[in-house]
Amino acid sequence: MTHLILVLVAVFCIRLFKFAYNTIWIPFRIQNHFKKQGVTGPGYRPIFGNMPEISRLFKEAISKPSPLHDGDHDVLPRVAPFYHKWCNMYVKPFLYWSGSQPRLAISDPNLIKKVTMNTGGGSFDKIGFDPKGKILFGQGIIALFGQQWALQRRILNHPFRMERVQACWLPDIVVETCKMLGKWEERRAGRDEFQMKVFKQLHDLSADIISRIAFGTFFEQGKRIFSLQEQQMQFFSLAVKSLNIPGLREMCTLDKETNESIRALIPTNNETREESSSFLSLLMGSDEEERLGEEEIIGKFKTFYFAGKETAANALSSALLLLGLNPEWQDKAREEVIPVLGSNKIPVAKNLKDLKIVN
Repeated sequence: MTHLILVLVAVFCIRLFKFAYNTIWIPFRIQNHFKKQGVTGPGYRPIFGNMPEISRLFKEAISKPSPLHDGDHDVLPRVAPFYHKWCNMYVKPFLYWSGSQPRLAISDPNLIKKVTMNTGGGSFDKIGFDPKGKILFGQGIIALFGQQWALQRRILNHPFRMERVQACWLPDIVVETCKMLGKWEERRAGRDEFQMKVFKQLHDLSADIISRIAFGTFFEQGKRIFSLQEQQMQFFSLAVKSLNIPGLREMCTLDKETNESIRALIPTNNETREESSSFLSLLMGSDEEERLGEEEIIGKFKTFYFAGKETAANALSSALLLLGLNPEWQDKAREEVIPVLGSNKIPVAKNLKDLKIVN
């Protein structure tokens, strides 16, 4: 019994030492290392780092009216209040802490380029995913390093060639956009003015376009898959904010269903890929030496959804907001579009070069 107690005490002391070493000794040593080079920042707080202050600054920023209401386009204090505060307090770059993990905030474009060009075997490396991030992105390209990243990037160059995008995917984008605008016209019902919330509809539009591009004739199955991923994203946000274990469990359940749904479409697309230009068919049509496995294809779709849907929908929402706040730019856009497209002409790829302001 005495020996057992001694063993347990020894294990506890070892774990306590490792914990103190990782959360106290290493962070303070890193902080002193940067301080000697003139890089400062908000001081490290054991275990939590600067996360409590970051959370507080976000809450303060959200509680204030948006600066856009006053015509002020300086949104940095609202979208990244911690960066806005600390970059004015400390010499750039500055060091802050996500828990016990250091984060170096840089803003110099040349330095950013140097960092991004030297990841994966170079002087810098990507931050790895935690378990929640791995569930969301799988074996997508943003999770890869070095030669693996280079190979996947080369494979993805094929489906994203501009001539292919314009010939095969642009018509689908136009069709889905016209459907949405038609619904808006029905809702307008001949009125000169009406109000509607477009943010959700633009996200639906983005999801519909990506589903059609990604899965082609299997569009409806694609929408179901992206719906599962959207639910995963909601549980991801819950798990991140509250360390919610049930949220993580739900993510795993949805991830399993998502993977099985994509996996079920792979043999079907394999039979019809000769006559299809969908993203799935193009990935499966790679050279034998560079052909992707099932898990790699699944990872590409997860990345395609999160990188494509969210960014496109948010960019469209922001553009409409800025146009609403600046009516004079609406007039400039109309003056350019009407001579090129008329009042009802559907745009095609060759029209884009004539739309300087809109682009």
